[in-house]
Amino acid sequence: MAKVGLKYPVYAPLTEGESTVSYAGGKELAKAIAANITIETNDVELAANDAIAESDHSFSSGSVSMDIDDLPDFAKVDLLGYTEGSVVDVSLGTKELTAGRSSEPGNFGFGFFGRKVKNNVSYWRAIWLRKVKFAEPSDENATQGKTVEFKTPTIEGTIMMDVTGNWKDEATFSTEALAKAWLDGKAGVTAKAANVTSNVASGTYTTAKSVTLSTTEAAGTIYYTDDGTIPSATNGTEYTTAISCAKPSNTCIKAVCVAAGKANSDILELYITVTA
Repeated sequence: MAKVGLKYPVYAPLTEGESTVSYAGGKELAKAIAANITIETNDVELAANDAIAESDHSFSSGSVSMDIDDLPDFAKVDLLGYTEGSVVDVSLGTKELTAGRSSEPGNFGFGFFGRKVKNNVSYWRAIWLRKVKFAEPSDENATQGKTVEFKTPTIEGTIMMDVTGNWKDEATFSTEALAKAWLDGKAGVTAKAANVTSNVASGTYTTAKSVTLSTTEAAGTIYYTDDGTIPSATNGTEYTTAISCAKPSNTCIKAVCVAAGKANSDILELYITVTA
């Protein structure tokens, strides 16, 4: 069976009781590039009467290495113990991040799935590592020369057994959707509200525009900002009527759908210029 794909690296904080484990608040880490799992076993043998009487080749520890397209700020806070400071760019909503001696990461469940092909039939194998502690990755940068060289981060973690004595779950599925749903269940990922769409695309126009926002989320509420800040139920304006972009104007509209029991949708960003 040939492995031909990799997708959806997801993680969730691990909570361990005396004999139970649980995960909640799972998040997708980034886009996956490559993943490698290395396992160390005990490899202990007992010789008796000039022969091997007992042997132990059980799991001892392991490591996971994941190449991703980006290491977002929220993952640095979650996985590496960074501390968030004040907002440094209002348009992006980014905050100052600080790493120090007290930046002690917690333990997380971590998983992903990949496609396999056997006899021209595709299957999706999902893996959930039950207890992982991540470490600060290397930060490689290079100036641009005659050719472009992409530099992407690699995050590495130590794999351990959890309190139940287990270190991995895995399952194979007939569809990608089933593999993703299994991982979402493991990580406690909350479904997102449906995205916001607009009748006007970003661009430059010579006539005034009336921007109509909509969502397929039946019980969702749209909030928007026009000052570049990140919209939410506590920041911005609830959308009830079309947004007017008169002549001349240069407007940045950001909109999000909020729905009970779901994570906020992805943010819609519109940059609309209306010339005189």
